[in-house]
Formats: sequence, C-alpha cells, structure tokens
Amino acid sequence: MPELNPLALALPVFGAAILVERWLLHRRGRRDAYHFGTAAADIACGASYQALELILRLIALATYWFVYEHASLIRWEAGSVWPWVIGVLGVDLGYYVWHRISHVVNAMWAVHAVHHHSEDYNFAVALRQPLIEPLTWTPFFCVLAIVGVPADVALISFGLNLFYQFWLHTELVDKLPRAFEWVLNTPSHHRVHHGIEPEYLDKNFGGMFVFWDRMFGTFEPERRSPTYGTTTPLRSFNPLWANVEHFVRIGELAARATSWRDKLYALVAHPAWTPDGVGDKPGARTSKFRPSVSASVLRRAAVLLALISIALFLLLGFEAALTLPSQALAFGVITTALVGATAMLERRAWASRAVLAAGAGTIVLIAYLVVLR
Repeated sequence: MPELNPLALALPVFGAAILVERWLLHRRGRRDAYHFGTAAADIACGASYQALELILRLIALATYWFVYEHASLIRWEAGSVWPWVIGVLGVDLGYYVWHRISHVVNAMWAVHAVHHHSEDYNFAVALRQPLIEPLTWTPFFCVLAIVGVPADVALISFGLNLFYQFWLHTELVDKLPRAFEWVLNTPSHHRVHHGIEPEYLDKNFGGMFVFWDRMFGTFEPERRSPTYGTTTPLRSFNPLWANVEHFVRIGELAARATSWRDKLYALVAHPAWTPDGVGDKPGARTSKFRPSVSASVLRRAAVLLALISIALFLLLGFEAALTLPSQALAFGVITTALVGATAMLERRAWASRAVLAAGAGTIVLIAYLVVLR
C-alpha cells in the first residue's frame, strides 16, 4: 500500500484556517466577509489547479533538472549554506519578476487574473490558483538552476514562499510593527496588491519580501481599504470560464483591431490597452456578483464540494500510485464536478441535471482511489 503524501495534509489545515477566519470575522461583525458562492469559486479554482498540477509539476521539474544538469555554472559543495540562501532569496526575486510581468503583459495576465477575480479577500482567495500557472513560472525559476541551486532546494524554497503567502490573504491582521512592514510582505501590503483603486494597480508584487518593491519603485502603502477584484469583473463562479475569460477578451480585441500590428500586439500589450479605433471597454463593477439561491441549493452544493474535497485529498495523498492517464482522468472528473457545483450557485438551468452526474462521477472516483490505496 502506498504511503500517504504528507503534502495532502495541507488541505485540512487550509480548510481549518478558513473556518477559523470566518468565525473570527463573524465575531467582529464582518458577516459579509465570506460569501458562500465566492468562496466556493475560490476553492473550485484551487481544487482544479491542484488536480492538474500533479501533471504540470512533472514538466516543471523535468525542465529544471535538464537546465541544472546541462547549463549549471556552479556546483556547490555538499553541506554549503549558499544554495539555501540563493534559493530563498532567488525564488522571491524570481517571483517578483514573474509576478510583475504577469500584471503588465496581456497573455500572462490572462493566466494570472484568475487569482484576482475574487471580490472578497480572505484565506479562500489564497487557494484560488490559475490552472496553467506552473508553465509560466518555470522559465523564471530555472535561473536558479543555472547558478547551481539543486532541484530539491529550489522546490522547498518555492514551497515555503507559497505557504508564507497563504496568511497574507486576510483582513483580520492590521499593519504590523514598522520593521516587519519594511522588509516582509504583510497582509496590509498584499491587500493593496488585490485592490482595484488607481493608486493600487500594479503594486506590491513581492512574495515573502517587500524590499524588491521598494527597490524597483512598485511599492504602495495601504492608505484606505481596497476594493477587491479586477477592473473588468468576471461575474461568474465557473472555474473553467475564469481560466479562459481573458484569453477570449484578447481574441476579441485582436479580431476587432484594424491593423496586423495591433492584432499581434494584443498578446503582449498591457491588459488595459485597446487597439486604435476600438474605444469601448467592458463596464466597471457596480455591485458584487451575488446570485440569490435557496438553502436547499446551498446544501446540495456543499455536499458536492465536500465529496470533491475527499476525492482531491485521496488524489494528492496517493498520487504515487496513479498513472499519468489516471491522473488526467481524475482531473477531468474533479473539474467537471466543480463546474456543476458552481453552476448551481449561478442558478444555471442545466445545473440540477449536471450535478447528479457530477456527484455520481465523484463517488466513483473516490471508490477507485480508495481501492487503489
């Protein structure tokens, strides 16, 4: 019987943190801080990402190993502390560069925007990750392989960086003492990053540290409570639509452009750019996306999401026993079920039929993973 992958244990830890945060916010009178549909959409994006990341991780690690073996300029002695120093700082610098580019280049923003779609700001948003983002990360972090950082050191440094960022997604924590705020990325700094006010756009890109932003002129302190989301609202809970929506937007801009230069430039332009002669833009948000659904719909969606969570836990926990086709099939089942669950919360006419198939498929997947275990 394969051993449980300890990384799967992060799921119940994150889930418990979300429940505790929601309880604390309610005690402070912030009953609007968690909306079931928005939080479900955040978790749906994260769950589909985790299911696909099992496959994409192989591509990222294989690429890193190849660069390390064939293009590394330095090989550090065993036991040297320098690979860890370079790994921790280098991952964060690479994250800053990747993150900044992801906000100002249309094709990169089309991937990264998924993380910013949520109109709430809480721990659930930290789980909201884009499906193919590991493919956009990889070239930036392969620089560490060139300077001799082994794959295991880079992987642990990257994991610590992402784990640190989880706690940044909260309104429970106000500003920290000045020394911490000067060096570290904090909830206050990261709230700015998620804000859509003009002075907050394209600011505070650091992962663990904020001194990169101070060095390169992208730092902005939190002066007023931000409005969260994207300047062009998604207005959907569907995790698949969230991952393709801005790509569709780019295609529409390219199709409407009158010159070949603008058609090609649409891929690398700033997300706020429009071609010459195309002046109309999607409307700004007037209110948060909050479809009204009955209590019975909420209960059914909650049950389906619970089943999906069990399936994802088993998938991550026993991934070593799965073949690549099995992992791909599990991703398909989980993502289809997530689309069904979020469709219920959007009051889609076809959702009631789809959710039955989604639930049945998820139960079959759970049974398969249990037997495989």
